[in-house]
Amino acid sequence: MDRIISVSSVAFDGYPLETALDELAGLGVRYVEPSSVDKVFQHLVEEDFCDRRAAWLKEQMASRGLACFSLSAHMDLSQRDSADRFRRRLEFARLIGARIVNTIAGPTEGLTGFQDNISAIGKRSAELGLTLALENHGDLVDHGEQIVAFIEQIAIPAVRVNYDTGNAWYYSKGAIDPVAELEGVASVVAHVHLKSPQIIDGLMRWVALGEGLLDLPRICRVLRDRLPGVPVSFELSSRQRSRDFEPRWRAPEVQPLPEIRGIISRSLSALHNALA
Repeated sequence: MDRIISVSSVAFDGYPLETALDELAGLGVRYVEPSSVDKVFQHLVEEDFCDRRAAWLKEQMASRGLACFSLSAHMDLSQRDSADRFRRRLEFARLIGARIVNTIAGPTEGLTGFQDNISAIGKRSAELGLTLALENHGDLVDHGEQIVAFIEQIAIPAVRVNYDTGNAWYYSKGAIDPVAELEGVASVVAHVHLKSPQIIDGLMRWVALGEGLLDLPRICRVLRDRLPGVPVSFELSSRQRSRDFEPRWRAPEVQPLPEIRGIISRSLSALHNALA
């Protein structure tokens, strides 16, 4: 079964979205995952989630031969205004051609607020023909069997999981094997973010697939055997750092474009070979 492989625009942290689109098109990438992580990294800010900017982005992608299957629209879904804010993200996603919208659920203390909002959000997702994919993030959607139980309790077919291999590793402080966990939660997974960490002298950064701690051949076997056709996205948080699993920060230096190009190119080559 054909599989959609995207590249997240977060790789171009420090550059405009147009630069990310130019670079990905130049690398022969077909699908881009525009990234908006509320209060952290935003190629798309709150004011962008409107019909006018959706039309602009769709034209920008089309003019470069790019398409969008998944949108990263990370925000806390437990707040009073979350349903309305996220509705705009869902409608934006539909207009740019996306079919999956990735987000976090919210902090554990926000469970009541999330429960108040998820019915309306899930219903709107279904009406638009979208899948809402909640990311495993060390919060309401945490790890292991809890992930499956949480999605089953929501009981909305349009609400599934975006499994992030980097989050599984980081939030467990290296205790969780993302490959084994992905296999265990496969029944509720609609999308996968592939990240590979590297640690040197206690300092973490994200590197090319096949060059870090993520066992790429093993995870690709899980993708082939348990998740055929499930879309994946390479997510390189190029400036993100952490020391000894302490809270992450963004390095002040912006990674040069030739380095980013090389990492993406090597990652996609390694991924295609491992999936073959």
